[in-house]
Amino acid sequence: MYKVLIADDDYAVRYAYSKMKVWNETGFEIAEQVDNGRLALDALNNEKYDIIIADICMPLLNGIDLLREIRSINIDSEVIFVSSYNEFEYARQGLILGAFDYILKPVKSYKLQEVLKRAKEKLDEKTYNRISGSCVKMAFHYFGIKTNTAFSEKLFQFLSENENTVITMEDAADYFEVSKDYFGKLFKQNLGIYFTHFYSVLKIEYAKTLIREYNYKAYEISEMLGYSSRDYFTKIFKEVTGTTPTEYKNAIF
Repeated sequence: MYKVLIADDDYAVRYAYSKMKVWNETGFEIAEQVDNGRLALDALNNEKYDIIIADICMPLLNGIDLLREIRSINIDSEVIFVSSYNEFEYARQGLILGAFDYILKPVKSYKLQEVLKRAKEKLDEKTYNRISGSCVKMAFHYFGIKTNTAFSEKLFQFLSENENTVITMEDAADYFEVSKDYFGKLFKQNLGIYFTHFYSVLKIEYAKTLIREYNYKAYEISEMLGYSSRDYFTKIFKEVTGTTPTEYKNAIF
């Protein structure tokens, strides 16, 4: 779940947000609500939020100045402004400064859903770009594999390019332009382990990153990584790490 910070000085609006079902439906959760821009900035200095839903006009620090402040300190949260028709010039300034989008008041659930779906696509891409290759490196380190041969270097490139995609040995064999059986033999000969064992560890390394960096739940990760059930994912996770996903999460947070 991506974390959302709501900044709006109208209690009724904040309450309405809290009752909307659109958040869970699009992969978000409201993590914090504040009633002015200064408190929003304080919250951002203490916690990471993926999305900020901010009213344009707020006391102490308006939405535009809030965006300027967070960009000046390199906070890369996506900002969605809420504005009325007569505040359009402010909304336009926000877009120039790098706001993701703006929504006109009163906020309708269907409109918010449209914007959140697009925001999630962008956040998913940012997530992938951020961790791309890192999980492959961890899996290589786990088995003591070095990228000092043509085979291991090519394998690293293939896996890094497809790190956020569930792949099969057939996919890998196609990339190497050999048959599935021959790829399996090449893998064992070059690395001393079976592809299925290696790829199982790689997926768990990716799962650890999703828990550590983005606080995904076990059932969400099991679906993303193609496991048949959450229980089976938990079983494999414990075999590789020695802990369950919940234990791993609790140890971090």
